Amino acid sequence: MQVKIWRISILVAMCCGVMWGAKIAPIDFKVYDMPTKDSSGPSVLIMSGIQGDEPGAYNATNLLLQYYTIKKGNIRVIPVLSPHSMYYNSRGVYGDLNRKFATLSTTDPEYNTIQKIKEQILRPDVQAIFHMHDGSGFYREKYINDMLNPKRWGNCSIIDQDSIEVTPYGNLKEIIAQVVAHTNTGILKPLHTYHIHNTYTATKDKEMQKSLTFFAITHNKPAFAHEASKTLPLREKVYYHLLGIEGFLQAVGIEFERNFTLDPQTIAKLIDDPNITFSIDSLITLPLLDLKSPLNYFPMPQSAKTQLQDLPIDSQSYIVGLMHREDSTIGIKYGMRTMGVIKPLYLEFDHTLPSVYMRIDGEEAKEVKMGTIIQAKQSFWIESKEGYRANVIGFVKPGDTSPKPQEFDTLIQKNRMLKKFAVDSANRMYRVEFYKGEAFAGMILIDFVP
Repeated sequence: MQVKIWRISILVAMCCGVMWGAKIAPIDFKVYDMPTKDSSGPSVLIMSGIQGDEPGAYNATNLLLQYYTIKKGNIRVIPVLSPHSMYYNSRGVYGDLNRKFATLSTTDPEYNTIQKIKEQILRPDVQAIFHMHDGSGFYREKYINDMLNPKRWGNCSIIDQDSIEVTPYGNLKEIIAQVVAHTNTGILKPLHTYHIHNTYTATKDKEMQKSLTFFAITHNKPAFAHEASKTLPLREKVYYHLLGIEGFLQAVGIEFERNFTLDPQTIAKLIDDPNITFSIDSLITLPLLDLKSPLNYFPMPQSAKTQLQDLPIDSQSYIVGLMHREDSTIGIKYGMRTMGVIKPLYLEFDHTLPSVYMRIDGEEAKEVKMGTIIQAKQSFWIESKEGYRANVIGFVKPGDTSPKPQEFDTLIQKNRMLKKFAVDSANRMYRVEFYKGEAFAGMILIDFVP
């Protein structure tokens, strides 16, 4: 699915914000417009990840972007409002971002982030907002026990008041009742039953007066929140969030299709899909799952030393990124999870070699683009390219003692590969790196399939 992306630029206050002794710059959030077959319908904004320790919410918006088709209406999605907090699995690296919408000092490191979120909320085309969270315990209107009581936030759908004077969707209570009813059609056990939580924010909850949804309704934007219990496993949190999203879309009249069976088992498989990859600056592609760690002497552009978040990253997933670590390595992040660690070799990146010709298992030569993962059973051969050098990491050419190996026009066989240099724990995938002088010109990953 092609999703239109808008990068939100944030001016960063580098002097503030400390986490485990390291200074962390706020990371820009991204906005995605989902393709629609008919734009004449309603327009809504769906958001998550304002608090970084709520993986159920941002994994749900990630799956929404990947696996749903919009038939009528318009959906803008911000899957992670606070990527820096998500990467550290922190409620808020600079404090709770969802308590900064009333008043905020211009010196707060996230001041510009808040202004950009407000701009998204106040866009003229946004008719309703659905904001997703993971909350503790299970909300109940009356006290039952420590985990089921009015102070818990898990498994409830939230409004700040019954209604606002705006058309359409000002009937907040009626709409959230539809969300709750739909979510409850898929309840896995009675404990998980959803309830409406009206916080009566204007008169009863000063803390919630600082929140995103209260800011929205006080600016005549219908806003709703949906929580899944932190007690639940990830697959169930995501399941209930997707039920909530679907209930919300039905309530406001947006038509959609989902291309998978909605159950926790399927969700778990989608989250840990072994086919998920990510690309770095279009020259490198790696599998997201099952990487060895660390990846040593791994080419990274010089600019990544100081501008890592400006480095183009592409993936099927919308919650993948890179993060500097205190030991000068780079973490490969999938939401809060660290999938691998790169020990970077910072080099100039050269984009003048779009592809090479390779013979796989003795077959006729075919063109292979940089940043490709290509399968072979027993061997491959790379045809020479004038002005460039090929280096197969994990292969030693007989008699070659050069510090800069040249492995064009050489038969590379599976049984000659040194397994310790494979990038994956199954010892199947190996790096083929290309250089133009001292500059890195691209990588192809060879996957020796059984």
